[in-house]
Amino acid sequence: MTHAAYLDNAASAPLRPEVLKTLEAHLRHPDANPSAIHALGQEARKRVERARKEVADLVQADVSEVVFTSGATEANNLAIRGVLEPLLDAGRRPHVITSALEHASVIKTLESLVARGLELTVIPPGTDGVIRVEDVLGAIRPETALVSITAVSNEVGSRQPVEAIGAALRRSVSRPMFHVDAVQAIVSTDVTFATAKADLFTISAHKIGGPKGVGALVVRRGSDLSAILTGGGQESGRRSGTENTFGISGFGTAASALVAAREREIASYRKLRGSLLGRLPAGARQIMPADSPVAPHILALECIGKENDWIVLLMSREGVMVAAGSACKSGSREASGAVKAMGLDDQGARSVIRVSFGHATDEKDVDAFIDALSRSLAR
Repeated sequence: MTHAAYLDNAASAPLRPEVLKTLEAHLRHPDANPSAIHALGQEARKRVERARKEVADLVQADVSEVVFTSGATEANNLAIRGVLEPLLDAGRRPHVITSALEHASVIKTLESLVARGLELTVIPPGTDGVIRVEDVLGAIRPETALVSITAVSNEVGSRQPVEAIGAALRRSVSRPMFHVDAVQAIVSTDVTFATAKADLFTISAHKIGGPKGVGALVVRRGSDLSAILTGGGQESGRRSGTENTFGISGFGTAASALVAAREREIASYRKLRGSLLGRLPAGARQIMPADSPVAPHILALECIGKENDWIVLLMSREGVMVAAGSACKSGSREASGAVKAMGLDDQGARSVIRVSFGHATDEKDVDAFIDALSRSLAR
């Protein structure tokens, strides 16, 4: 099939050309273990450390703070379990604040720890898809150990006030750890590890045009974080296991390419978003209020009275790829909790599709989308 338009970049973006060149070059050379002390091992170590510097530059962190993982799901688990499990193992009952907009790797991980004694507060968003800083601060208790907030909802694209939350937490008496899931934010906003004033900051390679199977948790120097994978003590003891030099090299190239192209790509996303919204056919509407803060590469559209998975399949037959919510919830038919938290009922939530732009998206993709959506809604 020839794809007329790939508009599911929030699930996974295609490889950037620069990344493909890096990966092809990597495959042509022997790939030794970067922990080995011989010459080939040290060449591999140099590739890992070069990529670490490129990722650190992307998020405005020190190179020593970047911990490579197998992806964002592992990074989120490391952030959450690495903070909370030592407290739970010691018989304490720590408290965590999160939002109803979180990725499943955050909310499911936290829910799994409730049975062990974790106390969990989930902050709902307003109808604009945004949580309130005062709600987060008002939920803090003396035993609050962690605040975990996504910077951008992966389902609706609403941008959360993580910079204000981070600044306020720095001033708070109890000073809980602050974890930001920035997987979508890093694509099309100016949120960084530095601006969010985070202690822990999750990013992923394949959302920015890098390879799948690699991500990073940025850990502020001096943070008390226990490893959840033990073994050889790689990644400064934070994450054992032989480094994925192939994926890490591609991650670094993607990060460097994004730094160079960020302003141009964000401008493109805003232009494409305006074009798409200005041409929506009858029967479709944007669920985010027009004045809500958003990441410009993600749109959530309600196909009124239609099942979202049916619309996705109809459009796929025409070569237009969109999503029925988050692709990370494999096979799920549940109505989106994030969308329901914004005030839609089950039927409305199951009619929402997600459209997401990437570095390769152009106006022809929007044209194909509008044509396919119009025909799909008419069926």
